[in-house]
Amino acid sequence: MATRPKDTGRLSLASAIDSVFPWVVFDMDGTLANSFELIVGSFNHAAGKFMDKPITKKDAISIPGGTLEEQLGSYVPSGHVFHAVERYHAYYRQHFDRNACSYGGIDELLFTLKRRGVNLAVYTGADEESAQFTLQKLGLSRFFSTIVTGGDVRKPKPDPEGLRIVMNATGARSNQMTYVGDHPNDVKASRNAGIKSAAAYWGSLHKEELETLEPDFGFRHPSEAVALLESA
Repeated sequence: MATRPKDTGRLSLASAIDSVFPWVVFDMDGTLANSFELIVGSFNHAAGKFMDKPITKKDAISIPGGTLEEQLGSYVPSGHVFHAVERYHAYYRQHFDRNACSYGGIDELLFTLKRRGVNLAVYTGADEESAQFTLQKLGLSRFFSTIVTGGDVRKPKPDPEGLRIVMNATGARSNQMTYVGDHPNDVKASRNAGIKSAAAYWGSLHKEELETLEPDFGFRHPSEAVALLESA
């Protein structure tokens, strides 16, 4: 992958391409899937009667990481969390087609990476049920050999635990892996794991903060990555 066109050129084109191989790990929401509206709707449906007012997209991305049970537990009494999770998943499934989609160019990017022999994985903070459902509905599951979710870790991003689980599962070394994500915690988790970071600006709601973190690579649209790979 490459630095942003307007960057100061921290990495050359050749080193950027070489450093991608052989593993690229993707975050899901905001990176592969345009799903924030669905997440907000599902959360409000699940916990709404216990909240003073519905959460907004800005509120949702500010909820501390952790399992879905822990996140809902911040708003729902402990005795109601189980049913709140059920309501969340029911709404998520029912409204998925209307409120979620993959970002334009994602399929082509993943196909191009696979064609070049790059191994692909996912590490997302989403719970396993939502993650598996999302990737299957979007037709993306076929690209990924390893999927790590929020339920697989004890410490959420920016802790590197999830990325280390990916490395352990795949046998990849830290110098063989790049993590692509839309959130500042994705960049921080990459650094904490000792791997390269790539900012998915196309879905980020934190563009300015991402800029200040100076990720190793960054793209405004998946097509930028495709064009770079095709030119190499």
